[in-house]
Amino acid sequence: MHATAATAAAAALLRRSPRLPLRSAAREVAADGTAAFSMAMHVHSSFSEQSGSMDSQLFQAATNSVDVLWWTDHDARMDQIGFRRTVHFTSLDAERGGPGERGPWIWAKTESGPLTRSSGGGIVQSPSSPNDPVPGGSMRLTARSATTAMAKYGYYANSHPAGWNYRDNLTGQSLTIDVLLTSGWTRGYLELLIATSYHEAAGGRAAGDYTLSYRFVPPGQPGGRARHGIDGVITIPVTPTSASNPWSTVTISPSSDIAALWPDLDYRDFALWGLTLSAASDGDQVSGHFDYLRFSRAISGEAMLKQQIEMAAVLAPKYPSVAQRQGLEVSWGQPHMNWFGGAVVVPDYGSTSFGGYGKFLGRTVVPQIHAAGGLVSYNHPYGFGDPAALSAARQDALLAQVARALLPTASSRAALGADLLEVGYHLRQGVDLGHHVALWDILSRNAAFLTGNGVSDDHFGRNWSGIPNNWVTSAWAASTAEAHLLAALAAGRAWCGSLSRFRGSLDLLVDGLCPMGSVSVSHATSRSLVASATKLPAGGSLQVLQGTVDYAGTADLTANTRVIGAYRAADVAGGRVRQPIDTRKASFVRTQVLNAAGAVVGLSNPVWLLRRPPPGGIPAPRAA
Repeated sequence: MHATAATAAAAALLRRSPRLPLRSAAREVAADGTAAFSMAMHVHSSFSEQSGSMDSQLFQAATNSVDVLWWTDHDARMDQIGFRRTVHFTSLDAERGGPGERGPWIWAKTESGPLTRSSGGGIVQSPSSPNDPVPGGSMRLTARSATTAMAKYGYYANSHPAGWNYRDNLTGQSLTIDVLLTSGWTRGYLELLIATSYHEAAGGRAAGDYTLSYRFVPPGQPGGRARHGIDGVITIPVTPTSASNPWSTVTISPSSDIAALWPDLDYRDFALWGLTLSAASDGDQVSGHFDYLRFSRAISGEAMLKQQIEMAAVLAPKYPSVAQRQGLEVSWGQPHMNWFGGAVVVPDYGSTSFGGYGKFLGRTVVPQIHAAGGLVSYNHPYGFGDPAALSAARQDALLAQVARALLPTASSRAALGADLLEVGYHLRQGVDLGHHVALWDILSRNAAFLTGNGVSDDHFGRNWSGIPNNWVTSAWAASTAEAHLLAALAAGRAWCGSLSRFRGSLDLLVDGLCPMGSVSVSHATSRSLVASATKLPAGGSLQVLQGTVDYAGTADLTANTRVIGAYRAADVAGGRVRQPIDTRKASFVRTQVLNAAGAVVGLSNPVWLLRRPPPGGIPAPRAA
């Protein structure tokens, strides 16, 4: 009777209509009423440090038929922790900020156009602005074009060691700077150039990164605003403060200029992610000085988070096929963790130090997220950089190192108590997909029940399908309502895959009773697996993998999974395969999709088949 019931239940669960495009209202639905919904689970916008906007990210989600977009911008940027408030121009590479301002700035030289040899610049001791409380420094800039074509010499505020600590949303922000123009030129300008966010084509304008060029010119020249497609020009005649003080103080409000120049766009959806100071010439020798740059930021923290929620509501009618859900990347230090759903707030770090950041996450932030009804993802476990692939030996060493740090201990849960682990990365911090999956398998062999998800961590909002890290996560859920998505993720009812190379579905069912993500305890020595997979790549295959749950801990920091079944795409034409599973030892089982070249392009979540209850118990959402 048990075998008959199991077979019938498996057939009912897997009796689904053919997969339809995700933008369609008709989609593959399971017998239990859940349906397949794809999610971009790690996405950044104009509230983070690069050029993406909320509008451009939603455009990409809609274009790529992704059903749900979770906003996961950096909390530390919303809160402006460690941000620079003043720049005194005492050094190009070593000027430190005041108390609480992170690290030294680096100004990187930038040149363009037919500059003559007389062009140049740098930090000089004199003259300096009398307004600056730190005397003895200004940035001198000189540019001369060899023709009538525009030529520029300047410096870009790279400030990378300081964590790009001026990059954030522009709303409510103003910049004040002291300017001194030398005499004798009219054909050119001193420039403060702000690079801001990417937007898709609109209002007859091409898609691209919008810019604001603040041009300081001698007195008597006309001022005003002008729009040239996606480039805004604000010309400001500079008049000396007095006969005894040739410097002039200028305050700019980029959001106001954006609103005036491009009224068809939401002025709040623009970031300050590039700042360049230059001298620009189209004939004359243009020169002058900048000093005492001040940033004034009127809103931060919770106000920024609230603004993003309001902006999402405004954008919703424009992208009706994409459900927006609120999240946050908790990322003041390492590691970064995503907060998904519930009552999302910007954490209060108080007096927490970098040294105590990990403990603060595990003891304070993760419990806070769970108490607020949210889930936690442990992000990019090897780091957030994008260097070239490391050697195999180095990746193996990092795997052991990170696994040791993430394994549960007598006093802490695995991965600081996170619910999810970012697994689907083609290459991150020089570590390939295989080592990301191996880390997950090591945790699984130790009965650490983490839902693996695939992400892009995209900050730019362009060509999602074409970027290397282009994975999305899909879930079997009742709807795109937050509660239904969180329930599916907590239960492991999810799979992930490359946006460009696998858009099918994956599922598991053991004995007709234990679905993908669940944990089952039984003394049976053999169990029946039904693995479903749709839309496998042409020439691709489905593999069934099994790993022993042996609680090896730090004694064996390697993955022990092995392939126990391999099926060509033609063998899975009916959408499912059946296979017995040897369960004389406790184990976990998962599947993965390979393309014709043998690369892994999709991953299911595991089902755990144990012989006795695990030491830490079974999470309620996973109980089978």
